[in-house]
Amino acid sequence: MKKLFSLLLITVVSFTELASAQAQQSKVYRVGVIVERELNPPQIKGLRDGLEEAGYIEGKNLVLDLLQEETYDRLRASVKVYTEQKIDAIIAISSAETAIAKEVTDKIPIIFMPAGYPVQSGFVRSLASPGTNLTGLTFFTDPEDVGKQLEVFKEAVPSLRRVILLFDGRKENPITAMSLAVVRKVAAHLAIKLTEKPVKSAAEAEQVLSSLPNKNAPGVFLICGPLFKVLKKIASIAIQKRVPLFGCGATQVAEEMVLLTYAPDLYYIGYRGAWYVDRILKGAKPQDLPVETPTKFELVINLKTAKEIGIVIPPEMLILVDRVFH
Repeated sequence: MKKLFSLLLITVVSFTELASAQAQQSKVYRVGVIVERELNPPQIKGLRDGLEEAGYIEGKNLVLDLLQEETYDRLRASVKVYTEQKIDAIIAISSAETAIAKEVTDKIPIIFMPAGYPVQSGFVRSLASPGTNLTGLTFFTDPEDVGKQLEVFKEAVPSLRRVILLFDGRKENPITAMSLAVVRKVAAHLAIKLTEKPVKSAAEAEQVLSSLPNKNAPGVFLICGPLFKVLKKIASIAIQKRVPLFGCGATQVAEEMVLLTYAPDLYYIGYRGAWYVDRILKGAKPQDLPVETPTKFELVINLKTAKEIGIVIPPEMLILVDRVFH
Protein backbone atom coordinates (compact mmCIF):
# COMPACT_ATOMS: atom_id res chain seq x y z
CA MET A 1 0.00 0.00 0.00
CA LYS A 2 2.82 2.37 0.92
CA LYS A 3 4.57 1.58 -2.36
CA LEU A 4 1.38 2.32 -4.29
CA PHE A 5 0.91 5.62 -2.43
CA SER A 6 4.54 6.61 -3.11
CA LEU A 7 4.14 5.77 -6.79
CA LEU A 8 0.97 7.86 -7.00
CA LEU A 9 2.69 10.76 -5.21
CA ILE A 10 5.67 10.67 -7.60
CA THR A 11 3.30 10.56 -10.56
CA VAL A 12 1.32 13.57 -9.29
CA VAL A 13 4.48 15.60 -8.55
CA SER A 14 5.97 14.76 -11.95
CA PHE A 15 2.75 15.68 -13.71
CA THR A 16 2.57 18.97 -11.81
CA GLU A 17 6.17 19.85 -12.67
CA LEU A 18 5.62 18.93 -16.33
CA ALA A 19 2.43 21.00 -16.49
CA SER A 20 4.26 23.95 -14.89
CA ALA A 21 7.15 23.66 -17.36
CA GLN A 22 4.77 23.46 -20.31
CA ALA A 23 2.85 26.47 -19.06
CA GLN A 24 6.10 28.39 -18.74
CA GLN A 25 7.11 27.39 -22.27
CA SER A 26 3.70 28.24 -23.73
CA LYS A 27 3.60 31.70 -22.11
CA VAL A 28 3.95 34.51 -24.60
CA TYR A 29 5.96 37.40 -23.15
CA ARG A 30 5.32 40.93 -24.30
CA VAL A 31 8.21 43.38 -24.26
CA GLY A 32 7.79 47.00 -25.30
CA VAL A 33 10.55 48.88 -27.10
CA ILE A 34 10.24 52.66 -27.22
CA VAL A 35 12.11 54.61 -29.88
CA GLU A 36 11.68 58.21 -30.91
CA ARG A 37 11.14 58.43 -34.69
CA GLU A 38 10.88 55.61 -37.24
CA LEU A 39 14.38 54.24 -36.87
CA ASN A 40 16.09 50.87 -36.68
CA PRO A 41 19.07 51.48 -34.38
CA PRO A 42 21.82 48.82 -34.12
CA GLN A 43 20.67 47.92 -30.59
CA ILE A 44 17.44 46.44 -31.97
CA LYS A 45 19.30 43.93 -34.15
CA GLY A 46 21.61 43.07 -31.24
CA LEU A 47 18.61 42.66 -28.95
CA ARG A 48 16.83 40.34 -31.37
CA ASP A 49 19.95 38.22 -31.88
CA GLY A 50 20.51 37.95 -28.13
CA LEU A 51 16.89 37.04 -27.40
CA GLU A 52 16.88 34.39 -30.10
CA GLU A 53 20.00 32.80 -28.61
CA ALA A 54 18.24 32.78 -25.22
CA GLY A 55 15.33 30.84 -26.72
CA TYR A 56 12.81 33.60 -27.40
CA ILE A 57 11.12 33.39 -30.79
CA GLU A 58 9.06 36.35 -31.97
CA GLY A 59 5.53 35.27 -32.77
CA LYS A 60 5.90 32.09 -30.71
CA ASN A 61 6.82 32.93 -27.12
CA LEU A 62 7.70 36.60 -27.49
CA VAL A 63 6.12 39.76 -28.82
CA LEU A 64 8.45 42.72 -29.33
CA ASP A 65 6.12 45.69 -29.42
CA LEU A 66 7.92 48.65 -31.03
CA LEU A 67 6.49 52.02 -30.11
CA GLN A 68 7.84 54.79 -32.34
CA GLU A 69 6.72 58.41 -32.52
CA GLU A 70 8.07 61.49 -34.26
CA THR A 71 8.18 63.73 -31.16
CA TYR A 72 8.74 63.30 -27.45
CA ASP A 73 5.30 64.69 -26.64
CA ARG A 74 3.61 62.07 -28.80
CA LEU A 75 5.93 59.38 -27.43
CA ARG A 76 5.06 60.36 -23.85
CA ALA A 77 1.32 60.18 -24.54
CA SER A 78 1.67 56.80 -26.25
CA VAL A 79 3.80 55.35 -23.44
CA LYS A 80 1.08 56.27 -20.93
CA VAL A 81 -1.43 54.24 -22.92
CA TYR A 82 1.18 51.54 -23.45
CA THR A 83 1.71 50.97 -19.73
CA GLU A 84 -2.00 50.39 -19.15
CA GLN A 85 -1.75 47.27 -21.28
CA LYS A 86 -0.37 43.95 -20.10
CA ILE A 87 3.37 44.16 -20.66
CA ASP A 88 6.27 42.33 -19.01
CA ALA A 89 9.09 44.83 -19.55
CA ILE A 90 9.95 48.07 -21.33
CA ILE A 91 13.16 48.69 -23.27
CA ALA A 92 14.31 52.28 -23.75
CA ILE A 93 16.81 52.94 -26.53
CA SER A 94 18.42 56.05 -25.03
CA SER A 95 18.46 58.40 -22.05
CA ALA A 96 15.56 60.47 -23.37
CA GLU A 97 13.29 57.47 -23.84
CA THR A 98 14.41 56.18 -20.43
CA ALA A 99 13.43 59.45 -18.78
CA ILE A 100 9.98 59.29 -20.38
CA ALA A 101 9.44 55.65 -19.33
CA LYS A 102 10.56 56.42 -15.77
CA GLU A 103 8.18 59.37 -15.63
CA VAL A 104 5.26 57.17 -16.68
CA THR A 105 5.75 54.01 -14.58
CA ASP A 106 7.52 52.89 -11.43
CA LYS A 107 6.09 49.37 -11.58
CA ILE A 108 7.00 47.86 -14.95
CA PRO A 109 10.69 46.84 -15.30
CA ILE A 110 12.57 49.26 -17.57
CA ILE A 111 15.81 48.27 -19.32
CA PHE A 112 17.86 51.09 -20.84
CA MET A 113 20.25 50.20 -23.65
CA PRO A 114 21.95 52.51 -23.30
CA ALA A 115 21.59 55.52 -21.01
CA GLY A 116 24.21 58.14 -20.28
CA TYR A 117 25.18 58.74 -16.66
CA PRO A 118 22.26 56.73 -15.16
CA VAL A 119 23.20 57.65 -11.57
CA GLN A 120 23.57 61.38 -12.23
CA SER A 121 20.38 61.30 -14.32
CA GLY A 122 18.42 59.83 -11.42
CA PHE A 123 17.56 56.55 -13.14
CA VAL A 124 19.30 54.34 -10.55
CA ARG A 125 20.71 54.85 -7.06
CA SER A 126 24.03 53.23 -7.92
CA LEU A 127 25.46 51.09 -10.71
CA ALA A 128 25.98 48.13 -8.39
CA SER A 129 22.53 48.33 -6.77
CA PRO A 130 20.02 50.17 -8.97
CA GLY A 131 17.34 50.13 -6.27
CA THR A 132 14.58 51.14 -8.73
CA ASN A 133 12.52 49.55 -11.49
CA LEU A 134 15.29 50.48 -13.95
CA THR A 135 18.54 48.80 -14.96
CA GLY A 136 20.51 48.18 -18.15
CA LEU A 137 23.66 49.37 -19.87
CA THR A 138 25.38 52.73 -20.03
CA PHE A 139 26.75 54.53 -23.07
CA PHE A 140 28.84 56.86 -20.95
CA THR A 141 29.51 56.19 -17.30
CA ASP A 142 30.87 59.64 -16.61
CA PRO A 143 30.75 63.04 -18.38
CA GLU A 144 34.53 62.82 -18.77
CA ASP A 145 33.94 60.24 -21.52
CA VAL A 146 32.56 63.00 -23.78
CA GLY A 147 35.67 65.04 -23.14
CA LYS A 148 37.77 62.06 -24.21
CA GLN A 149 35.84 61.94 -27.48
CA LEU A 150 36.79 65.54 -28.23
CA GLU A 151 40.43 64.73 -27.44
CA VAL A 152 40.33 61.83 -29.91
CA PHE A 153 38.79 64.15 -32.54
CA LYS A 154 41.68 66.57 -32.09
CA GLU A 155 44.27 63.76 -32.29
CA ALA A 156 42.74 62.52 -35.55
CA VAL A 157 42.51 66.05 -37.01
CA PRO A 158 45.49 67.95 -35.52
CA SER A 159 44.65 71.11 -37.51
CA LEU A 160 41.35 71.47 -35.64
CA ARG A 161 41.10 74.97 -34.16
CA ARG A 162 37.37 75.69 -34.35
CA VAL A 163 34.48 73.32 -33.69
CA ILE A 164 30.74 73.63 -34.16
CA LEU A 165 29.20 71.83 -31.16
CA LEU A 166 25.79 70.37 -31.96
CA PHE A 167 23.63 69.12 -29.11
CA ASP A 168 20.01 68.29 -28.40
CA GLY A 169 18.33 71.45 -27.14
CA ARG A 170 15.19 69.69 -25.95
CA LYS A 171 14.58 69.30 -22.21
CA GLU A 172 14.02 65.53 -22.44
CA ASN A 173 17.72 64.83 -22.85
CA PRO A 174 18.97 64.87 -19.22
CA ILE A 175 22.68 64.43 -19.94
CA THR A 176 23.29 67.50 -22.10
CA ALA A 177 24.10 69.98 -19.32
CA MET A 178 26.63 67.63 -17.70
CA SER A 179 28.30 66.93 -21.04
CA LEU A 180 28.45 70.60 -22.02
CA ALA A 181 30.46 71.56 -18.96
CA VAL A 182 33.09 68.91 -19.70
CA VAL A 183 33.31 69.69 -23.43
CA ARG A 184 33.86 73.39 -22.71
CA LYS A 185 36.65 72.58 -20.27
CA VAL A 186 38.40 70.15 -22.64
CA ALA A 187 38.02 72.51 -25.61
CA ALA A 188 39.72 75.30 -23.64
CA HIS A 189 42.55 72.93 -22.72
CA LEU A 190 42.99 71.94 -26.40
CA ALA A 191 42.83 75.57 -27.57
CA ILE A 192 39.70 74.83 -29.59
CA LYS A 193 37.14 77.59 -30.06
CA LEU A 194 33.63 76.23 -29.59
CA THR A 195 30.52 77.57 -31.28
CA GLU A 196 27.58 76.00 -29.47
CA LYS A 197 24.49 75.20 -31.51
CA PRO A 198 21.54 73.67 -29.65
CA VAL A 199 19.10 72.09 -32.12
CA LYS A 200 15.70 70.51 -31.70
CA SER A 201 15.52 68.46 -34.88
CA ALA A 202 17.73 66.79 -37.47
CA ALA A 203 16.54 69.43 -39.96
CA GLU A 204 17.92 72.20 -37.73
CA ALA A 205 21.26 70.40 -37.52
CA GLU A 206 21.35 70.06 -41.30
CA GLN A 207 20.65 73.78 -41.63
CA VAL A 208 23.58 74.60 -39.34
CA LEU A 209 25.94 72.64 -41.58
CA SER A 210 24.45 74.03 -44.78
CA SER A 211 25.16 77.56 -43.58
CA LEU A 212 28.89 76.88 -43.07
CA PRO A 213 31.32 78.50 -45.52
CA ASN A 214 32.78 76.35 -48.27
CA LYS A 215 36.33 77.24 -47.26
CA ASN A 216 38.08 77.07 -43.90
CA ALA A 217 35.00 75.56 -42.25
CA PRO A 218 35.37 74.29 -38.65
CA GLY A 219 34.96 70.71 -37.51
CA VAL A 220 31.60 69.44 -36.25
CA PHE A 221 31.33 67.59 -32.95
CA LEU A 222 28.17 66.08 -31.46
CA ILE A 223 27.02 65.41 -27.94
CA CYS A 224 25.47 62.10 -28.87
CA GLY A 225 21.81 61.42 -28.21
CA PRO A 226 18.58 60.27 -29.89
CA LEU A 227 18.54 63.28 -32.20
CA PHE A 228 21.71 62.06 -33.88
CA LYS A 229 20.85 58.39 -34.38
CA VAL A 230 20.93 58.89 -38.17
CA LEU A 231 23.57 61.17 -39.68
CA LYS A 232 23.45 60.27 -43.38
CA LYS A 233 22.18 63.66 -44.57
CA ILE A 234 24.34 65.60 -42.11
CA ALA A 235 27.40 63.58 -43.20
CA SER A 236 26.62 64.25 -46.85
CA ILE A 237 26.54 68.01 -46.21
CA ALA A 238 29.76 67.76 -44.19
CA ILE A 239 31.53 66.09 -47.13
CA GLN A 240 30.26 68.76 -49.52
CA LYS A 241 31.60 71.44 -47.18
CA ARG A 242 34.82 69.44 -46.60
CA VAL A 243 34.10 69.43 -42.87
CA PRO A 244 35.37 66.72 -40.50
CA LEU A 245 32.38 65.26 -38.65
CA PHE A 246 32.62 63.26 -35.42
CA GLY A 247 29.83 60.66 -35.14
CA CYS A 248 28.11 58.58 -32.48
CA GLY A 249 28.55 54.98 -33.65
CA ALA A 250 30.42 52.61 -35.91
CA THR A 251 27.42 52.14 -38.22
CA GLN A 252 27.44 55.86 -39.02
CA VAL A 253 31.10 55.66 -40.01
CA ALA A 254 30.67 52.47 -42.03
CA GLU A 255 27.38 53.23 -43.78
CA GLU A 256 26.74 56.98 -43.54
CA MET A 257 30.25 58.27 -44.37
CA VAL A 258 30.88 60.01 -41.04
CA LEU A 259 34.63 60.62 -40.64
CA LEU A 260 35.20 58.91 -37.29
CA THR A 261 33.85 57.97 -33.91
CA TYR A 262 35.14 56.74 -30.58
CA ALA A 263 32.26 55.08 -28.77
CA PRO A 264 30.87 51.82 -27.40
CA ASP A 265 29.50 49.24 -29.84
CA LEU A 266 25.72 49.81 -29.97
CA TYR A 267 25.00 46.38 -31.47
CA TYR A 268 26.75 44.75 -28.51
CA ILE A 269 24.80 46.94 -26.09
CA GLY A 270 21.57 45.58 -27.59
CA TYR A 271 22.93 42.04 -27.52
CA ARG A 272 23.78 42.36 -23.82
CA GLY A 273 20.41 44.01 -23.22
CA ALA A 274 18.82 40.67 -24.16
CA TRP A 275 20.44 39.15 -21.06
CA TYR A 276 18.63 41.67 -18.85
CA VAL A 277 15.34 40.95 -20.58
CA ASP A 278 15.82 37.20 -20.11
CA ARG A 279 16.63 37.57 -16.41
CA ILE A 280 13.62 39.79 -15.78
CA LEU A 281 11.23 37.54 -17.70
CA LYS A 282 12.47 34.67 -15.53
CA GLY A 283 11.59 36.58 -12.36
CA ALA A 284 14.60 38.74 -11.50
CA LYS A 285 13.96 42.28 -10.21
CA PRO A 286 15.67 45.18 -12.03
CA GLN A 287 16.75 46.69 -8.70
CA ASP A 288 18.87 43.57 -8.12
CA LEU A 289 20.60 43.55 -11.53
CA PRO A 290 23.73 45.76 -11.62
CA VAL A 291 24.07 48.28 -14.44
CA GLU A 292 26.71 47.25 -16.96
CA THR A 293 29.26 49.77 -18.22
CA PRO A 294 31.12 49.67 -21.55
CA THR A 295 34.25 47.55 -21.41
CA LYS A 296 35.66 48.95 -24.63
CA PHE A 297 35.34 52.05 -26.78
CA GLU A 298 35.93 51.49 -30.50
CA LEU A 299 37.95 53.91 -32.60
CA VAL A 300 36.45 53.70 -36.10
CA ILE A 301 37.61 55.78 -39.09
CA ASN A 302 36.40 56.12 -42.67
CA LEU A 303 39.48 56.80 -44.83
CA LYS A 304 37.39 57.34 -47.96
CA THR A 305 35.67 60.26 -46.22
CA ALA A 306 39.02 61.56 -44.98
CA LYS A 307 40.32 61.59 -48.57
CA GLU A 308 37.19 63.34 -49.89
CA ILE A 309 37.47 66.19 -47.38
CA GLY A 310 41.25 66.46 -47.66
CA ILE A 311 42.13 65.15 -44.20
CA VAL A 312 45.21 63.00 -43.56
CA ILE A 313 44.81 60.85 -40.45
CA PRO A 314 48.12 60.73 -38.51
CA PRO A 315 49.88 57.33 -38.70
CA GLU A 316 49.91 57.04 -34.90
CA MET A 317 46.10 57.17 -34.93
CA LEU A 318 45.86 54.50 -37.62
CA ILE A 319 47.93 52.18 -35.44
CA LEU A 320 45.35 52.51 -32.65
CA VAL A 321 42.23 52.20 -34.83
CA ASP A 322 39.89 49.26 -34.20
CA ARG A 323 38.13 49.38 -37.59
CA VAL A 324 38.95 51.20 -40.81
CA PHE A 325 36.63 51.66 -43.77
CA HIS A 326 37.98 52.54 -47.22
